[in-house]
Amino acid sequence: MNIKTKLTETDFINVSFVLLYDKLSTKILTGIGVLLLVFNVSAMIYEKQSSVSQLLSPAILLVFLPLVTYFTAKRNYAANKRISENIEYIFGEESLDIKGESFNTQLTWDKIYKVTQSTNWILIWHTSQSANPLPKRDVWDEQREALKNILDSHKVKNKL
Repeated sequence: MNIKTKLTETDFINVSFVLLYDKLSTKILTGIGVLLLVFNVSAMIYEKQSSVSQLLSPAILLVFLPLVTYFTAKRNYAANKRISENIEYIFGEESLDIKGESFNTQLTWDKIYKVTQSTNWILIWHTSQSANPLPKRDVWDEQREALKNILDSHKVKNKL
């Protein structure tokens, strides 16, 4: 089974956010930021004191991290031309071959950490920290089912 795709800059930025907010630590930090924001706004209302410094720490947690992620993704997309290449994923019985215009990678199924999906992405994880993004718009339902069967037959953890 072959799937061809190409990531745009917007795609890469979006998948960077998906990967960021997939991590438990990011979810915890975001939750802490929301709680701090609610607590500080409530304190400002009830104590009738307005201090911008009370909103600084939640703002850092809720605004700084997404901004850094956004600009880092834009910079990485521009700096690494392989990200924007046409990429072909070849899902075989023995391995996953990933072919770009300037690279070839072959991964045996026992080296795949897991495969997950989000609303718009299928993520092929090499480790718990790095994944290849495959946009769902390029994957038909029949292909997704065939991929699930291949993963199950090789005992690769998956949530398809």
